[in-house]
Amino acid sequence: MGSRVARPGPGAAGIRISRGRAIDRSQGRAYLIYGVLVVLVAGAVVFARNALAQPHRTSITLDGARLGPAFQGVGAISGGGGNSRLLIDYEARHERQAQQILDYLFKPGYGAALQILKLEIGGEAYATDGAEPSIEHTKGAINCDAGYEFWIAEQARKLNPRIQIYGLQWNAPHWVGGAWSKADIGYLLDWLNCAKQDGLAVNYLGGWNEHLPHGITPQVMGWFISLRRALDAHGYRNVQIVAVDSFAHENGTDVANFLARHPAFRRAIGVLGYHNLCRYPATGRTCLIPRAARASGKPIWESEIGALRQHTGVAAMTRSIINAFIQVGATGMIEWPLLDSMPANLPEEDRGLVFADQPWSGQYHVNLMTWVIAQTTQFTEPGWHHIGGGSGKLGGPWGSYTSYEPADHSAWSLVVQTTDAPAAQTIAVHVDTGLPRSAVHVWATNVRSKNPAAWFRPQPGIRPSGGRFTYRLRPGYLYTFTTTTGQGKGRGVSPAAVPMALPYVAVPDASGEPALLGPQDGAFEYPRGAAAKPGDYFEQTAVGLPVFWQNPVASRFPYAVVGDQGWRNYTVSASVSFTAPGQSAGLISRFRHLKANGVAQQFHGYQFVVWQDGRWSLIRNTIRARPAVLDSGTLGHALPVGTWIRLSLTASGSRLTASVNGAVVARATDTRYSGGDAGISTGGWYHVKFRDLTVTR
Repeated sequence: MGSRVARPGPGAAGIRISRGRAIDRSQGRAYLIYGVLVVLVAGAVVFARNALAQPHRTSITLDGARLGPAFQGVGAISGGGGNSRLLIDYEARHERQAQQILDYLFKPGYGAALQILKLEIGGEAYATDGAEPSIEHTKGAINCDAGYEFWIAEQARKLNPRIQIYGLQWNAPHWVGGAWSKADIGYLLDWLNCAKQDGLAVNYLGGWNEHLPHGITPQVMGWFISLRRALDAHGYRNVQIVAVDSFAHENGTDVANFLARHPAFRRAIGVLGYHNLCRYPATGRTCLIPRAARASGKPIWESEIGALRQHTGVAAMTRSIINAFIQVGATGMIEWPLLDSMPANLPEEDRGLVFADQPWSGQYHVNLMTWVIAQTTQFTEPGWHHIGGGSGKLGGPWGSYTSYEPADHSAWSLVVQTTDAPAAQTIAVHVDTGLPRSAVHVWATNVRSKNPAAWFRPQPGIRPSGGRFTYRLRPGYLYTFTTTTGQGKGRGVSPAAVPMALPYVAVPDASGEPALLGPQDGAFEYPRGAAAKPGDYFEQTAVGLPVFWQNPVASRFPYAVVGDQGWRNYTVSASVSFTAPGQSAGLISRFRHLKANGVAQQFHGYQFVVWQDGRWSLIRNTIRARPAVLDSGTLGHALPVGTWIRLSLTASGSRLTASVNGAVVARATDTRYSGGDAGISTGGWYHVKFRDLTVTR
């Protein structure tokens, strides 16, 4: 019954209120309207309360004979910046923990069990959280051992031989000449040859990440057609092309509109890859795609789901995996980024499936995002199909569901999310005779919980009767119902986190770079074959302005940082050797770059820069402002090319001191920055050698 609300009644001469005072008819009408509104609001509250009191119920039918679209998988991106940089350093220092992290990412039945691994093709320029080295800084000089992406892919394939590998460029070395160039196709072939040399078969290849400022053009279409021909001619017929790794457009300029009008372009493209189909930042509630894409007949992927921070993005990812298929037919989903494994004080440190920022201690943390993905990947395989009619909404805000089966109908999995549900509800599932009616296993994750014990937990099993069962769903959960077995929640144990101890001394690691050093722009590498010992020199190896993904300005310069939270007072030192007149090199102190604004050359921190002609400057760098010169001068003589010069920069409280070959040349007092990473820099995209990089108290 609804609540009764007393309403005042009108009298002949007005409406009587307290103490016998009369009010006129206009006031009476106002009170009458107010009373009606009170009744309506109260009634709505009662209706909502009663509606919630009635258990919400959804009927779901799984008909194995209705084989739906093929499912390509759920994956993650290593790259789009140096977000995986430090993982390879775990292997040298804590091999056991390195393997546990890899297991959580790639091992079937253990953790995320990723089905797609998307790799950045190193382009030696900033792509959020850092830069990755190219295999070919200058045309023809190929180093297949550059960087760490092939190493990660090799580990992934060892754990899951069926994982799909997908390569994509953000930036490219200078010699390529520009995006969508003929030379760039040769560069991609060289990258594929390196992958092949390492025993890696690449399954998918993209063009350029978000690199269509003017939409599809004849040049872009021609590039994809030429890439397809080149792949076929060089033994890579099985590599499918994904286009265009950018955003969907509804105004007739979408890639799908051009497929319909250009047969050669259509034949070249294997997959339509879109970014952020379910909004940006992702919500997962509303997913949109051009009508031409649905009509194209091409598989549709959400080839990057970004902006998924740990505490706000997990539910969005949960919804996206299911709703992107229901609403736009997406059959492949790729989350960015794979990891947070990089130096401190960078923009996107709160994203990824695993946090692994401490190779020195071996500490890592497996995030809820891992288990949200596992609720699909551990119960499906690429090549399975969505069950026709087995996907839909639970109604209103109650959630959504999708289902999967292999082509032989030998198993099935049903994934259901209730992230926005206001209360508990019931599903009634009918499994058709074309699918197994055996015991149903249930796994659940409380998406709203911060307690790892509430993530990816097996629940009591179900025995269907005549292929039917009901289940009570709690709000804020992700469930998987399945006839498959072999799932598990990894039991790796992380050591405790400890601060990074000083001194830091640069030595080569397995990526060919100084261990723990994260390039932000440019590339800093040891000569091939360098031993892992102090005294080896490394070099800034990017030559000429790269083809930039974002912010293509000449004021950018190569630099790299190393550090941990809590670094404040220290001295950073390195010996440098110029390789030509007119060059400069420098040291960085108290670096922080916490805004992902695409402007790599602007950060908070101090720089001490020395030019080959003898000039020097002590600079305060600031995001969204011009650098401020705190002190400057000249040594009075040029520095010989090819000679080692020792530079140092000390930050102690508000005092900054810089020296050249042991002689103090610069002093300043500044209170703007109190802590941050150490680093090195060069003034341009040219070779400068570094040796004996140290950070000391």
